Amino acid sequence: MIRPRSAFIAFAALALLAGAPPAALAHEVDHADHAAAGNPMATAVLSGAELVDSDGGTTGGHVTRQGNRLYVGAYGLGFRIFDVSNRENPVEIGGYLPGNRADAVPDAATYRVKGKTRHLAVLNGTRRTTFTQETRTDRSEFLDVTDPANPILLAEFVGQEDGEAHNGDIVDQRRLWLPSGGAGPDGINGLRIYDLRPTIRTPAAKCRPADADNPCAPVRLFNGNPVALWESSPFRQGRPVGAAFTHTHDVSVYVGHPVRMGGKTVKRDIVLLAEGGSYANDAGNTGSVFVIDITDPRKPVVLLRWMHETGPDHHPIRYHHEAQFLESDPRLMLVTDEDLHHPCGEDGGDPVDTAGGGVVAVRLSADLADATEFSEWFIPLGTPAPVCSVHVMSTRGSLMAFGSYNAGLQVVDFADPANPVRVAEAIMPGTTAWGALWYGDVIYIGDMTRGLDTFRYTGG
Repeated sequence: MIRPRSAFIAFAALALLAGAPPAALAHEVDHADHAAAGNPMATAVLSGAELVDSDGGTTGGHVTRQGNRLYVGAYGLGFRIFDVSNRENPVEIGGYLPGNRADAVPDAATYRVKGKTRHLAVLNGTRRTTFTQETRTDRSEFLDVTDPANPILLAEFVGQEDGEAHNGDIVDQRRLWLPSGGAGPDGINGLRIYDLRPTIRTPAAKCRPADADNPCAPVRLFNGNPVALWESSPFRQGRPVGAAFTHTHDVSVYVGHPVRMGGKTVKRDIVLLAEGGSYANDAGNTGSVFVIDITDPRKPVVLLRWMHETGPDHHPIRYHHEAQFLESDPRLMLVTDEDLHHPCGEDGGDPVDTAGGGVVAVRLSADLADATEFSEWFIPLGTPAPVCSVHVMSTRGSLMAFGSYNAGLQVVDFADPANPVRVAEAIMPGTTAWGALWYGDVIYIGDMTRGLDTFRYTGG
């Protein structure tokens, strides 16, 4: 069933942050505030995908799944929880909506504790407002959501040292939490790794979220500057250290990833850390991507610092938004550029001076210590979208689905990474698509002005 959307509620959620007093505003380091208006188009554009469900109950955002639960960020509010036992008909079953939350990016995990299943979720936020300690939005909150309608706050970090997190990845098997965001003095908040076992194992009744000695709080294992790690890395082998670190925008963690070491392929825990760069610098290329081995989370090792090639044939990356491996090719890294300043780019033309945020396909060596760029893809010229940039993505096989602001859902096939091909798009009236998530042939879109849209992929 397709339910009508309520744009008023979505825009009201955005106003929670946009309407704060000027003295209270403190934006995330050199980064967009995501507050793009919805696409003014009146008629949907659908190719290779069909809309099967739409929930406009509140603003949407980042989307993540754990089993048959879907966690949907509600920008400015918190997150909602849906049952996706029927993939094409998500049913809302609870959530955490305290309000005055920036970005509101959730992640979740499920654990067996003393014979019982325990559902945990973390809500991350960046420093949009820091007027008082109570209204700070640079906070990360850890919740027991076993009963999705009645979440229990177990622990929280508030402030720049631990609380700042644009998003965070719960590494389920390793019981770790890796947040992103926050610069810190001398880049020390660049790579942060926390032990999540106290939060998992301690009964909720023993938790004291407001107490500095809360037994449920995650324990910091590592906090350091990725550039310093690269400078001392045995894998650098004389290559340039590069510019000073700016800040971490995103982390993607891969447990048991195949890496060639010592003449054989071994499984290592790998992090792709997207260093955003200076969003205000229109020349771009101020950020980078770090490929980091965290198999020993107390002693991470940088295998590579990738910096985008420059020159007349390369569009500079304004803001290194995210990096992920393609599911079908564990050595193909896709790096996205968030750029809300330009329209959709040219298809086969010269995008250097005109294109909005695109994606670079990079092939890494078997030891992940070297890289070769294959292509740069941009949402084609003529796409009816005033704000045109890829954003949060999700992979299935050789396909990558992108939430793309006013360009909605974009699906690209990277089977030939030198020649990526768009195979589907879905642009709905009013869309400001934040994130895309595959679940079989279904793609969920968290949309800042439409809520949650569910599409069935019908492309080849």
